[in-house]
Amino acid sequence: MIIIPKNRLVVPEAREAFEKYKMEIANEFGVDDPRNLASRHTGMIVRNLVEDGQRLLIKKSKQNPKI
Repeated sequence: MIIIPKNRLVVPEAREAFEKYKMEIANEFGVDDPRNLASRHTGMIVRNLVEDGQRLLIKKSKQNPKI
């Protein structure tokens, strides 16, 4: 089993994009600092990330259907 420590990105190069994403979400909620987001906000962020991932997977599967 692979163990990935918490708070460590699997792809370190993604940190800048992830920080930008957090700022965009915080701004959507009217918060100027992502550290001030409430747990309900972070739950919504996780749901959005999952939905984005699902849409991406669906799009890829439609582009490359298995025969």
